[in-house]
Amino acid sequence: MARLILGVLLVAALVSCDRKTEAGQALRVVRMFGEPGRQPGQFMYPRAIDSDGHSLWVVDKGARIQQIDPYSGQALRGFQTPAWEQGKPTGLTIGPMPGDDPRPALYVADTHYHRVLVYDLESGSDEPALTFGAYGTGPGQFIYPTDVAVLTDSAGRVERIYVSEYGGNDRISVFTPDLEFVSCFGDYGVAEEADAAPIVFDRPQSIAIDPSSRELIVADACNHRLGRFSLDGALLGWIGGNDRFRYPYGLSMLDDGTVLVAEFGGNRVAHVDLRTGQDLGVLGRAGRGPGELASPWGVTT
Repeated sequence: MARLILGVLLVAALVSCDRKTEAGQALRVVRMFGEPGRQPGQFMYPRAIDSDGHSLWVVDKGARIQQIDPYSGQALRGFQTPAWEQGKPTGLTIGPMPGDDPRPALYVADTHYHRVLVYDLESGSDEPALTFGAYGTGPGQFIYPTDVAVLTDSAGRVERIYVSEYGGNDRISVFTPDLEFVSCFGDYGVAEEADAAPIVFDRPQSIAIDPSSRELIVADACNHRLGRFSLDGALLGWIGGNDRFRYPYGLSMLDDGTVLVAEFGGNRVAHVDLRTGQDLGVLGRAGRGPGELASPWGVTT
């Protein structure tokens, strides 16, 4: 397996493992960085992590977004979201800017401000270039958005933008590259009560697009499962439940069509084959020592 970058409660670690890592075994840590604090390279409870292929981007509970060199752990850049008194973001995603020029962008689920912030990373500005969403339950509105997934076409341009949310609006909304609302699917529900309405969520915390199958993968955190959906929102199948995952909070797709799942309640990262639903390995164990995980929110590669 390729090296993994794991976002955990108080630190971040660059780790190496193979597909046969057993449950309860500590990860082999190649590099660890971060510590509690508000200085560059420190974190106040990191909540989401993604990679642009060169750097890591981390948002923490101080509403601070940092660009991190994964080799040195040095903070290359840092800024706060425009407001944070009501609460802090819980999701961020690297993708292209909407439009004909697919330059790199950072999408931030500004959870407690009921909106999505889009930063143009090439501009060097610490202010969002675009913002969409507002409080509400209507089309294009959000209660508590949790994550963003960006579908791209063969030229790398934005084709669709997906936003997950919870707080009564437990659903996935779909937007055009012009940030116009297209549709939404899902409703709040507990999995055991879902027979009459198969597409229900209880805090869809993380979403990701599987480029190999062009499916949308949803971490339905409080129902302890993963959902596979067509890009139009049709349910293709569920993986997991109470006996499989414990609060899956973070997703990272691998090139082979498998997914890494950060389990907030399980203190581990599961490696799952989405086609078969098979477990391919469980990485990490509970703790705060090297190679151990404490309530991980996110994972990236």
